[in-house]
Amino acid sequence: MRHRNGTLALAAAFAAILVLGCGHKDRPAPRAVGEAAGLYRLSVRNRPQTPIVGENKLEIAIRNTTGAPVEGAQVDALVSMQAMGAMPRMENRGRVVRTSAGLYEASYSLPMGGEWDVGIRIRGAGGSAEASYRLSTSQPELSFMGGTPPAGGAGSPPAEDLSGVVRIDPARRQAVGVRTEAARLRDLSTTIRAAGRVTYDETRRAEVSPKFSGWVRDIHVDYTGKPVRAGEVLFTAYSPELVAAQQEYLTALGAAPDSGSAAEHQHGEAGGPPAGDRELAAAARERLLHWDIAPAQIDAIARAGKPIETLPILAPETGVVIEKNVVRGSAFTAGQTLYKIAPIHPVWVIASVYPYELPWVRIGMAATILSPFLHEASRAGRVSTIDPYLDPQARTAQVRVVVPNTNGDLKPDMFVDVLLSASRGKRLAIPQSAVLYAGDKRLVFVDLGDGRFAAREVTLGAKAGDDIEVVSGLEAGEVVVTSGNFLIASESRLKSAAQKW
Repeated sequence: MRHRNGTLALAAAFAAILVLGCGHKDRPAPRAVGEAAGLYRLSVRNRPQTPIVGENKLEIAIRNTTGAPVEGAQVDALVSMQAMGAMPRMENRGRVVRTSAGLYEASYSLPMGGEWDVGIRIRGAGGSAEASYRLSTSQPELSFMGGTPPAGGAGSPPAEDLSGVVRIDPARRQAVGVRTEAARLRDLSTTIRAAGRVTYDETRRAEVSPKFSGWVRDIHVDYTGKPVRAGEVLFTAYSPELVAAQQEYLTALGAAPDSGSAAEHQHGEAGGPPAGDRELAAAARERLLHWDIAPAQIDAIARAGKPIETLPILAPETGVVIEKNVVRGSAFTAGQTLYKIAPIHPVWVIASVYPYELPWVRIGMAATILSPFLHEASRAGRVSTIDPYLDPQARTAQVRVVVPNTNGDLKPDMFVDVLLSASRGKRLAIPQSAVLYAGDKRLVFVDLGDGRFAAREVTLGAKAGDDIEVVSGLEAGEVVVTSGNFLIASESRLKSAAQKW
């Protein structure tokens, strides 16, 4: 009896194996085929039921509108995750094989956990269609996100736009919080507020570096920071070679202690030196001029008829002394810098402007300087130069503003605020919140009506407050999504707009 029962159990198990083996070839669709995509109806199931990191399979059941299995179709499956921060876009194109009538199996691999987009494309006798799903390694099965609308349906978009269109019913739209606004011509103007630093006018800075050697006798400008005027005596200097040059000049003029004025001889009056001496005198005078001795000083030497032992050295520019390297009795050599003088009226204000603000900045545009240390509430200036390069540390461009400073209340190295007001006139613009950034592309969602939204690539211009200029990609009057576009993107096949299959 025991032997008989064992035989019967073994036969039952063998029969079950045969049934399972034969049934795999013609097994039914994994579930009711309900999602519509074009002229097809399909369902997709994941194996394992909850996707895992590693190898997975998609079971795809495809039928036509009458419920018959679709044969001979070419099926593609793409599993992808959009780029996030420094992480690049990831995708895996599944290996699709037909397993039975109307059933296809796509093998794919997930390199990491998270939410993934699944795109199914069908090309067969019923035409082409696409369906979009979302899977998550923390949720069982897939969520249907949308598909190609039925061909010939009311309000169906053109075939070439289907990959970028998503439908959202009114209830879902309200839950997502979708807001829209029309692209229109706006008077684009903006005020750039930049940090500025006061500095000297570099074009008028001067140094006092004698071209002869000597010693300092008397100092008239004796401390750093002292204001001076052009032509004012800084110090007096004694130089043996300068005295010798003066004597050479006087000798060439034919001056003598008991003779008349050397200036008269210089002009060639009766009793003056011969022509050869006049040429020597001109050469000696030119030598003194090359040593930065002023013409008035040379004329004074000629009138005196004797060398000036302590020659006054004059300030070449009006400003303040920012560096002084001598004291009374100091010896100096030719070319040594003894004084540095910088003007304080007007001054420069160097404003740091970010690259995205540069399209608004123009040479000659007005600027307003704000500082609590000014005598008045604000002071006007004008942009004179825009540096053709960026600061390598701050990554900003330096904009130079020339500002009057008659009373000297703008001190070099003081920080101020710089306001630059500019206008670009009437330009087509949309709110900045409407723009999505996908790699090097700029996308907006256009409201097509009837609950349909399409991703559109646009070329952008300058920003103005909350608005941004649209150079191409939109026409005036087209309606774009300004709020909720990220949620629309998550429910659409944004990858179809950013990257073609």
